[in-house]
Amino acid sequence: MQTAASTVLAPLAVTAVAAPDAVGHASAFRADIDAAAVGRAAVARIRGSAHLVRRSTRAISSTDPELLKITLHGSSEPAAVGQGDTRSHAHRGDFVVLDMTRPYRMAVPDGCDVLAVGISRTELGPHAGLVAARAACRLPAGSGAQAVFSGFLRGLGTHLDELAGPAQAHVGDALVSLLIAAFTETAPGRADTATELVDRIRVYALANISDPSLCVESVAAAHGISGRQLHRLFTRSGTPFAAWLRAERLSRVRRDLLDPAHDSRTTAAVAARWGIHDPRHLARGLRSHYGRTARELRLDR
Repeated sequence: MQTAASTVLAPLAVTAVAAPDAVGHASAFRADIDAAAVGRAAVARIRGSAHLVRRSTRAISSTDPELLKITLHGSSEPAAVGQGDTRSHAHRGDFVVLDMTRPYRMAVPDGCDVLAVGISRTELGPHAGLVAARAACRLPAGSGAQAVFSGFLRGLGTHLDELAGPAQAHVGDALVSLLIAAFTETAPGRADTATELVDRIRVYALANISDPSLCVESVAAAHGISGRQLHRLFTRSGTPFAAWLRAERLSRVRRDLLDPAHDSRTTAAVAARWGIHDPRHLARGLRSHYGRTARELRLDR
């Protein structure tokens, strides 16, 4: 299990916690892991007997991606979680966030049934800090966006091996949106003004993403700020505006190239739908982000 668990996200130490059986012998350790890439996230369902999971300082490298691990617990007994100075017990139906750039410890009871999502901070944009701030805290999923995300993850865990091609990309988009909704619900009047503005700009840009003239200056003008202010806002959130917009466009181009419904469209037409009209820019972007040409992406299905 240790090798399988480490392969899914990052190096982990997994130790069996063997409880005695009815005649006093140590029970055999068992675990089943189903895992898949869903869009730009990794999702795994882990079922098995009691075990201890540790992410040690020694296992953490400066070259590791900055991943967050979100777990949804389905065991009848609570799991004990600790990271830094925070300790909690995750009961059935609770979410727990773990920051993979820091050591943590999680003791999982027998009858383990955990859904884990591994996602890069960059995928969460300005929301990454709010999600990471909940590290090792239990978040009940009994209502609101948390309940919606919980139901989504449980369905996803049941059908992980059935996703492929464009369906996987669309489900991945939904996963990121629901995760952000579940973990960043803010009480009225408590939202950060700069974050609100960045969110409004993102919504505006995505609504106009097919416009090839969309740029820092035009978006800044539409929101009554200078291009320098917009650049500063997005740099603080982790990704400059131009880089974020390019990634969003390329992600949608890739999704359409993988979708047989767009086979009648030329690559140029698919790219133009998302505001990319320069074939050289498209080719460089696809190779840089996905290591594939447009033709190779269509053949990858």
